[in-house]
Amino acid sequence: MVDFNNPETRIKINPETYIKFDGTEHLLMKNIHSEDGVSIKYDIMLILYEMINWTTVGAITQHWPPEDQVKIIQHLDMLHSRNIVITSENEIAEETSESGLSAHLGKAIHINVENHHAMLRDYIRMAAYRRAIERAVQNDTVALDLGCGSGILSFFAVTAGAHKVFSIERRPDIILLAEELAKANGLNDKIEFIEGSSSHINESRVFPKANLLIAEILGNGILEENVLEYTIDARRRFLSMNANMIPAKLDIYFFAFDSGMTLNRWQEVHELKDLYGYDFTTLGQVLCAKATTRMDRYNSVVNKTMSDPVLVKSLDFRTIEESVFANRFELVALEDGNITSFCGYFKAHLDEETILTNSPWAPSTHWTQLVYTLAAPRPVKKGEIITMEVIYDGALRVQPVE
Repeated sequence: MVDFNNPETRIKINPETYIKFDGTEHLLMKNIHSEDGVSIKYDIMLILYEMINWTTVGAITQHWPPEDQVKIIQHLDMLHSRNIVITSENEIAEETSESGLSAHLGKAIHINVENHHAMLRDYIRMAAYRRAIERAVQNDTVALDLGCGSGILSFFAVTAGAHKVFSIERRPDIILLAEELAKANGLNDKIEFIEGSSSHINESRVFPKANLLIAEILGNGILEENVLEYTIDARRRFLSMNANMIPAKLDIYFFAFDSGMTLNRWQEVHELKDLYGYDFTTLGQVLCAKATTRMDRYNSVVNKTMSDPVLVKSLDFRTIEESVFANRFELVALEDGNITSFCGYFKAHLDEETILTNSPWAPSTHWTQLVYTLAAPRPVKKGEIITMEVIYDGALRVQPVE
């Protein structure tokens, strides 16, 4: 039983929630696994927007009068009962299979097949991981596949000769798909699928301890899938001493560029002068005053590189203990001009000879890059040093140091 009267109770919108607008002052929120939805007024969305990321009941209610706090808590309880609000990752997709994947297609199985299809067709990604896995696996290898998804990396390990593979995946629908694929390929005898978030799984479930960790939970935002936290936890609880890790190390790079943002932002504001018959110029001015972070693909034809890439943080998964960091770094302007944005990308060292990167100058993969755009262009002279700070405290971001 969840106590929503406890201000420390953690809450978040279930990522499996979708919204339908019906043209009235109400909208319908539903969990993809549920038949029933909840009709709410637009003003409730002001509260729900704050719950896109993990927060607490206290953080949501603290600025509201007591009588409104009571109403908010009642709404949270009701939304939680419909699986629209969650208090733990374990509450996501709690439905289980009765008779296999084929019996549940279009019913309990709601898999983002397009996403897995894109990753499987990323031949650069797949070739790099397959090469690293084949080089690492021995006859006595016990592997742990962290966030196994479709199971392809587990399949590589078994085919390479691994003695045993533990495949962890938090989504029941996805792990069901992986199990069916393993059976279809005759690989299920050596793979043990474990459902749940790895940080909530008892270490006794992985026995014997693994001597190879395989993890491909890298995102466009580099650390957005919490690869650092999950890898550190898995290394401490599920791995034997001196276990091998794929990737072993992750390097993070940033560089400065000019995107021509001045014209783009001016055009955005100009369009807001008459939108739906109303003047939204003030909104545009606020937009122009804010720095933004987005996932985008750096285009060397459209954008002008204003500094060389700089290694801002190197994370050795074999030894790192802390899951937060803050580092200062310096970029040197290559020429006179403006800096509007900073682009971040990763280099994952799968082993000593195999590197996988989403660098904009490397062959294209399914990943994009992390782009941080300043509120206003910064004029620079050739050779000028720009001091920046990269921060990770659950989210990766950069910011200028004034």
